[in-house]
Amino acid sequence: MKKIISYSLAIGIFSSALFTPVANVHAASLTKAETLVQRAQKEATALKWQISYEHTKSIKTPDMRVFNSTKSAYLAAQKEIASINDSAKRAELEKRLEETVGSHYKRSMGYVDAITSGNKIQKLSDTLELEYRKDPSSKLTETAYRALSEEIKKQGKLLYKVYGKSTREAFITKYKSPAEQMLLNVKSAKTATGLINDLDQAIQKKAKQQEKDSILNQLFLSLEALKDDSMYYQLFDEYSKIIRKDSNFLSQEKELTAYFEHMNQLINKKDIAGVFALYSEEFPDYQYLKEDIQGSFNENDTKFELLNAYVYTIISDYAYVEVEDLATTGNQKESILNVYLLKKESKEWRIVDIFTPY
Repeated sequence: MKKIISYSLAIGIFSSALFTPVANVHAASLTKAETLVQRAQKEATALKWQISYEHTKSIKTPDMRVFNSTKSAYLAAQKEIASINDSAKRAELEKRLEETVGSHYKRSMGYVDAITSGNKIQKLSDTLELEYRKDPSSKLTETAYRALSEEIKKQGKLLYKVYGKSTREAFITKYKSPAEQMLLNVKSAKTATGLINDLDQAIQKKAKQQEKDSILNQLFLSLEALKDDSMYYQLFDEYSKIIRKDSNFLSQEKELTAYFEHMNQLINKKDIAGVFALYSEEFPDYQYLKEDIQGSFNENDTKFELLNAYVYTIISDYAYVEVEDLATTGNQKESILNVYLLKKESKEWRIVDIFTPY
């Protein structure tokens, strides 16, 4: 009996020595895992604000020290949690870690990827603009155009990984929208350049006015889509030189110059009926126009002299003409600039609207 008791005691002592330290190890592991999760949560909170446009009010690369420390803390906590034997506690900590740390870490990776793509877009946009300024239709411009188009498509996919509507919209505003406008500028400038060449050829071969009007309509739609003012004026100047090779345009330009000289003569004579007859019924508030002319003549004694009439376009019996007049009231002289939209009605030009150019 003594030997049996001694043997049992020995087993008890052995078991205690064997299993108690293991239980302590498990408890220590759990405590360490909780500590690492708390540390990771603290790091992730700092990272969270780094990638929030609502907080930073700007799109910029987050502090990589914060990013890297969050990553290290996150991976360390993951590793320690994996060593916990208690499946329920392990699952609880895993869920807590993913919700409070993993989500922010993954969102930050999407944010950084989007910035990397955005920086590529800016660089490709700069390259495209450089080539486009030289020649919108060159092969180098076309190559740069395709490269930028592809990168914009890539960023479109990356934006889905950026967390937060306001942050995604800020990315679009900073990178995507300006790049897309650059693409549109290049496309419009290239199209306009081709149409100017088409117009030149149509004039040289003495094409019918209908064919020239079709080219002109397309040309001005392309120019309208072009938001780059300097390129717009450059192409408009090229168009202006080409259109003045057209004898029909030149004859109508002379006709319109004579029209405005005649208008000034009527105004200087205060001929209400004559001035009124120059306007189309499409003119805004046409029903009050005669009274307005009468009122203007009663209030002012100003004489007008035509300084210049510059025809912008004549398309399908519509013309835009910039008119500069010298207005003299007593000893006061003033240059007045207006743009007129005219329409040919029954072979006579009529004013449809008047605009101030600046």
